[in-house]
Amino acid sequence: MGKVVNCECGETVRAADDDEVVSLVEAHVERSHPELVGKLSRADILGMAEEE
Repeated sequence: MGKVVNCECGETVRAADDDEVVSLVEAHVERSHPELVGKLSRADILGMAEEE
């Protein structure tokens, strides 16, 4: 079962597991939300992720 994070900006990040979703969300934050770089922990990201 995969993970999904629906960002407030409208982008959806899908991944196969916890490690991948954290990596992909961090990349999305760097690209689209530079003001948040370094402010989201792994636990924060996993807290936003839902099972798909």
